[in-house]
Amino acid sequence: MSIESDSVRPAIGSQWIKANAIGGAINLAVTFAAFVVGSVLGVSEAGTSAVLKGGFVIVAAAMLTFGLFVLGYLSGVVLRTKLPAFPMRGWLALYVVLGAIFGLISAYAWLTPETPADIDPIDTDIVLGLALGAAIAGVAISAAVGSLQALILRPAAVGLGLWIGCCAIAGVLFALIVPAVIYGPQSGFAQEFVIELVTLAVTILAAAILGPAVERLRPR
Repeated sequence: MSIESDSVRPAIGSQWIKANAIGGAINLAVTFAAFVVGSVLGVSEAGTSAVLKGGFVIVAAAMLTFGLFVLGYLSGVVLRTKLPAFPMRGWLALYVVLGAIFGLISAYAWLTPETPADIDPIDTDIVLGLALGAAIAGVAISAAVGSLQALILRPAAVGLGLWIGCCAIAGVLFALIVPAVIYGPQSGFAQEFVIELVTLAVTILAAAILGPAVERLRPR
């Protein structure tokens, strides 16, 4: 039994990272597609009707919800291989809720008209301060999400303390978004694509940080 367990553990870790990488890539594609739809429809232009904007918000939110649903499903499949009683419905419900929230926030942000970029250099101290603030916010948000995930996993697994801790640590990666926003392209498709690429990198790195917690999970 121990030989089988030892052989499974590294496979679970690599499967977990792979599932998050694939799900993150799909989420990137869906999110970028929603942004392209909004740009083609001109939803950020002053003369766009409220009906069109409202319809775009609904469609974009649904698309981003689907993207996170896929990410949740793929990661859930990996966890289910280790936890026979894994609560897939509850796990997916959490991702759907998070996707809807993120989707609405993103959709409304895309409605905002673009303003001319300020090309003046930004002091390094300001950048570091923003990165520190993003890291702190990321730790708080990730710890909260990790706690919700642990609550869902609790009937099926033990060893969830490390899970919450790793989620909190992974939240520090939010700081990577700051230089992408400040030093990357300042408008249009290039800006959105760079931000999405950084988000994908954060997703994969966060999955790697959570790897030890995934391996430590045991069926209840």
